[in-house]
Amino acid sequence: MKSVILTIFSLLILGCANNKLVAPVKFDGKYGFIEKNGSWYLKPQFDSIRNFTDGFADSYKNGKAGIINTKGELVIDYKYDFIGNVYDDRFLILLNDKYNYVDLNGELISSAFYYDAEDFSNGLAPIKFSENGKWGYIDKTGILQTDTIYDYVYDFDKKQAKVEIGNERFIINKKGQIIDTLKTDYTKTKRKFRLIGNSDQGTLGRVNRNGDVIMEGIYTSFGYVQKDIFWYNKQGKYGLADTTGTILIKPIYEYLTYFSNNGLALTKKDNKFGYINENGIVIINFKFDEARGFKNGLAGVKINGKWGFIDKKGQFVIEPKFDRIQDEFKPLNSKFDKMYDFEYE
Repeated sequence: MKSVILTIFSLLILGCANNKLVAPVKFDGKYGFIEKNGSWYLKPQFDSIRNFTDGFADSYKNGKAGIINTKGELVIDYKYDFIGNVYDDRFLILLNDKYNYVDLNGELISSAFYYDAEDFSNGLAPIKFSENGKWGYIDKTGILQTDTIYDYVYDFDKKQAKVEIGNERFIINKKGQIIDTLKTDYTKTKRKFRLIGNSDQGTLGRVNRNGDVIMEGIYTSFGYVQKDIFWYNKQGKYGLADTTGTILIKPIYEYLTYFSNNGLALTKKDNKFGYINENGIVIINFKFDEARGFKNGLAGVKINGKWGFIDKKGQFVIEPKFDRIQDEFKPLNSKFDKMYDFEYE
């Protein structure tokens, strides 16, 4: 019984450690990771680095990419031009303009290199042998599991994937056998907020699902909808509108992004960054030289040449002393997630 309790306790400790929030920052010319209290998780020692995904982070040295684990140990040496995130215990790599995959030991899964390739999903990955060739799928050992006959391919969802051959779309199994034919009729799909006009000419407008013009064609761009509101750009300035087309904030900002989960949006006015709420009220004054959106309760900001992190009241939780902030705070075992939540239309 005691051993079972100790095992459970160890797993809980491991789980808490893997959920530790860290952010990559640059200090005295090198990159390391800090925790939310500002202490070093991994001291500065890397030329460049991105945040952890599934317990691994890509690091760079002399222009080449490698992979470290959460202990800062190099698990894949610095010898590739690019390394992606880990999927199915495989990393997509680029070397001399050709793609391949390495396992968790840094070993190539096969001697074959590909003109183009995508990440693994559910044990298979799409690859393309030549520029004018077609797509097929390989398994985790590099063995081709389907013919290379597809013009366009999608990730495998469990045991099936969508593919395209010419104008036809199919669903195939892991052996490449067609199990269904998809009929596409795009005329039956009605977007909630269709665009009209031309972005380059500043004649972009917005139409609702009923075909009613809710915003005339005088805009440059629109953001996706968040809780019935969205940003718009008119002649280089940003404002806020709702889904009826009502202007909530006139185009007065030089920059306006999406709202974070705490209800604040990063915006820029008079060449300084600050934060507003959904009613357009300035919550954090425009005083930062550069800034990022909020994620996991903190936002990176730059003032007087140095970066630090603030809370939603605009108070510094981590004092500005870093040369650069590479990413927001994320768990060590985090998956890829969006910076902001919005509605795709």
